[in-house]
Amino acid sequence: MGIIFEGGFESPDIARKPSGAEKTLMVPFYQWDYGIRPFSKEQWDEQELEWEELVARSSKLGDLLMEKVEAREVRDERGVVRYAFLAAMEPFLSTVVFSDKFREKFKDTLGDSLLIVFIDRQLLYAFPAVGGSLEEYGPSLVDEFRVTPLPVSLEVFLLNDSGMKVIGELSREGSPP
Repeated sequence: MGIIFEGGFESPDIARKPSGAEKTLMVPFYQWDYGIRPFSKEQWDEQELEWEELVARSSKLGDLLMEKVEAREVRDERGVVRYAFLAAMEPFLSTVVFSDKFREKFKDTLGDSLLIVFIDRQLLYAFPAVGGSLEEYGPSLVDEFRVTPLPVSLEVFLLNDSGMKVIGELSREGSPP
C-alpha cells in the first residue's frame, strides 16, 4: 500500500492534491493478485485508513525502494551532477519522495533542496533547486511527457526540509516555471 502520483485528469475515488498542485494527485493504491488498484471509497472507509498512516507507510516503502532502485546521475564535462533520475517498472516508485533516504541520496551532489518532476508514474527527475539546470532541460522534459505511457504532470515540486510543494509548471511549449 502506498501513494502514487497521478495526473489530475484521473478520477480516483480517494485522492489529495499535493500542496500548491493543480494538475497532480496523490492517490492511495494497494497491491493485489493482479497488480495494483486505487482504493475505492468503500474500501478506504471499511479499513478506516487515514492519510497520515498512508504517508508513513509510503515513507517506509520509499525507504525500501531507495535500496532497490538505482538512481542515475547525469554529469557535465567537469563531472558535476546536473540532475538525477529514477526509472523503474515499479508501480510505487513515486513513494521515494516520502523517504528521508531520497533526499539523503542526493544531498552531496544536488544539494539540500530538490526540484522534482514526475513525468511518468515510473520516472521522476531530481534537479538542484539552487543553481540548477532545470531551465535547460524543460523542453526535453515536456517532449518526454507528451509521449509517456503513464503521464503524471509537468508541475515542478520543491522538496526540502519544509516538505514538498508545487512551485510552478513546465509549460506545454517547453519553457521552465
